[in-house]
Amino acid sequence: MESNPSISNRQYELCTFLKKYWRISQHNLSRRHQGQAPWRLPQTALLTASPPRSQPQSNHYARDYSAQGLIIPSLTLPAPLRRPTPFGKTLGDLRLLVVGNGADDRELVSNILLDDNEDVVDISGWEDFEHGSILRASTDWIEHRDAHGLEKFEPAKNVEIISLARHEFDDNLTKSSILPVIQSPFHSVSELIDPRCQPSAALANLIASPWSPLYTALIILSNSGPSTLEDGPIDLLTPHIPVILMQLGPDHTHFPSRPHMSSFSPRSTAALRNGLFRSPETLSSLRYEAAERFLHWREVECAVERINASHRETLSLSSSEPLWNKARWEAEWESRLSQDVAISCEREDPVRVPEQQCFDPLHLSSLVSFSLCLLDPARRLLSRSVYTFVYKLADSQVRIAMVGSLCLGIGIGMMIR
Repeated sequence: MESNPSISNRQYELCTFLKKYWRISQHNLSRRHQGQAPWRLPQTALLTASPPRSQPQSNHYARDYSAQGLIIPSLTLPAPLRRPTPFGKTLGDLRLLVVGNGADDRELVSNILLDDNEDVVDISGWEDFEHGSILRASTDWIEHRDAHGLEKFEPAKNVEIISLARHEFDDNLTKSSILPVIQSPFHSVSELIDPRCQPSAALANLIASPWSPLYTALIILSNSGPSTLEDGPIDLLTPHIPVILMQLGPDHTHFPSRPHMSSFSPRSTAALRNGLFRSPETLSSLRYEAAERFLHWREVECAVERINASHRETLSLSSSEPLWNKARWEAEWESRLSQDVAISCEREDPVRVPEQQCFDPLHLSSLVSFSLCLLDPARRLLSRSVYTFVYKLADSQVRIAMVGSLCLGIGIGMMIR
């Protein structure tokens, strides 16, 4: 059987095409890692070999195969990943809370912070949670390598924007929804710090790191100018998180300065985005403000805990029965002394131990008996005193006699001379 030259030619063309496609795929993979656009193949490659001239020696299988065309569809590689900017690589974790009039509009929040942002390389979808919605974005890629050595890039998701559902931006909403969200990382960080550790610059630097779990800032969106209705919620929020007031619309009226507000006060959405994504000084300042508010909250909680502990200790001592009370003991002793002495006298045997009889000093008979008992000691004391006096008197007489003899001898001697 003779070989068909048309089949061998088509096999050779197929092998050549597959080799070229493999080389292009490898080259595009390296270009994608370098951030360059890959080469693309045409959407459809139609390789049709010209049918050979009829030869009398060809069989019917060759004629059927030559009548068909060889179609090989091209494969399109995925779009190249966006290259992160130097600001995006060094951004760290950015956690923002958005409240106010425009917080419910997801497109508005995304348009203000993420859309057309050159530092953002990936945006995930919105996710609902109890108090609102969460939008995660990435400014850098995380590279993974599997067991076969193949590289895989995943978004870092280092930007988190929480849009809190708005009913009425008042004190009740602030206490029930906003403050629990802000203080949630406070409790987790406080558990990692020794309660004996005092606030210091080193502790503030540690908490204000780019990867701190604390929320960086809270953005209040408002369609109107400064309102007195916002004073109450703002006063409740400023001790816990840096607050940024942002007015929407063409009127960019600047909000007046308030106590304990954030030092960063942008006048437009462009300035807000530039300060959060392109100004390391502004972002570092916000993180330090958040760290200071956490340390203040921690000191307040520790003081409250100490006060509660002292109150609990006082209540426990007052509720329990004291071991000994002097005033109560004296009152009971005075009221029951006579009765206890009489009972003790009845228990003792007066014949066996007459000297140990006890008398009540408050009873008349006991007083008389006690006075008579003192006569014998008084007599012994009086006799001892008289004896001592006589002894001392006799001793003094001897001394007088000796002194007189001395004087007499001196006088006689002087007379003889």
